[in-house]
Order: sequence, then structure tokens, then C-alpha cells
Amino acid sequence: MTTSEESRTEKRDFAYSGKKLSIRAANSSVRLKAGDGDGTVRVQRTLKGKAGDADNSEWSLEGSTLTLRTDCHGISLSCEAAYTVSVPKGAAVEVTSTAGPVSATGLGQPLDLHVKDASAEVEKISGKLGVTVSGGNVTATDLTSGDFSATTTNGRVKATFAAAPRKVTASAGNGNVNVTLPKGGETYRVTAKATNGQSHSAVPDTKGSDRTLDLRSQNGSVRVDRAQ
Repeated sequence: MTTSEESRTEKRDFAYSGKKLSIRAANSSVRLKAGDGDGTVRVQRTLKGKAGDADNSEWSLEGSTLTLRTDCHGISLSCEAAYTVSVPKGAAVEVTSTAGPVSATGLGQPLDLHVKDASAEVEKISGKLGVTVSGGNVTATDLTSGDFSATTTNGRVKATFAAAPRKVTASAGNGNVNVTLPKGGETYRVTAKATNGQSHSAVPDTKGSDRTLDLRSQNGSVRVDRAQ
């Protein structure tokens, strides 16, 4: 049994040979990073307080589903779990997380994030990227992904691109939507609508362009800029 201030870090490798890795997480923060091409899912976790007690945390791989769960029972002043997952190259990744933030850096494969009651933050993603958040923000920086979609019900969407995207779709129920495109002469078909807020686009709407921006907010502002 651990005290409220004690923590421990441990590692585990899981053999994997599938084409799509599904990660199911609860009450834990999850960080994704690029792994090797050897078909191994490498996980490092740090458990603090009651999270380190027997049966309060789980990490397991069954088929193509990796489960990362923390559930402390009773009164607990400290119960925290943080997982870092190195995902195999070439395998698409889908994450479903409840009550824990998700972050990802440097992935080139398709990535699909579903986060409830927390935020999502991604950086330097080059593959197709989809993010759905309920009760948190979506922050995406240095994207080279050609296809990006983001939805949040209560939070903001902020995306910055390092390369011109082909398709961007973003919406917020209660929050702002801000997209910054890289320098360049690329044209876009632009839809920027704020039902109860202000909208501004520094990029003109060009009919017939094969690049599209569809940005909407119900209660917030929508803004499109180009990097200076």
C-alpha cells in the first residue's frame, strides 16, 4: 500500500501486430509518442498515492485494445496515474479517454481522439487527425496533417499549421475557434460562421479551390489568420 505522497514508475512492453490500435483510458492522463517499427507497444506509467494500490490500476492489451485504467475506491487524497505510450509505426491509433487529458507528439499515422471531461493537445502530427472533446479544449500546433477535424462542446479549438492543409473542419459549441495557416499563396474555400459571436478571416473565400476551411462556433468567435 502506498501513502498519499508516494509514487512509482514502471514500464511494460506489449507485442502487437495489428493495423489499428485502440486505447481505452479512464481517470488517467495519456501521452502518445512515436515508437519503433518492431510491432511493440511500449508503456511507461507513473502511479501516485492510492493509484499504486493493488487492483486500483490496470494496463493490459487484449487483441487490438490497450486498456489503461485507474479507479481508486473510498476516500483518497491522492490518486493519480500518468501513462506514456510509444505506438508502433504504421498502426492507426484511436483513443477513447474519460476524465483524463490526452496528448500526442510526432505521429505520422492516422490518429483519432475522443476525450470526455478533459482536454486534448497534439503537436507535429502529419497523418489524418480527428479530435472530439466534451468538456475541454482542443489545442493543435505545428500540424502538417492534410486532413484535420476538431469538435468540442464546451471549450475552444486552436490549431496552427506548419504546412498548408487540404481540409480543415472545426466547431465549438461554447468557445472560440482559431486557425492559423502557414505563409504561402494557397487558396481556400472558406466558411467561418459564429452564430453568437464575431467571425474574421484573413484568408479570402476562393470559389473552386480544392482546399477547404469549415469553421463554426455557436457561442464564441471564429478567426482565420496566416502566419506572419
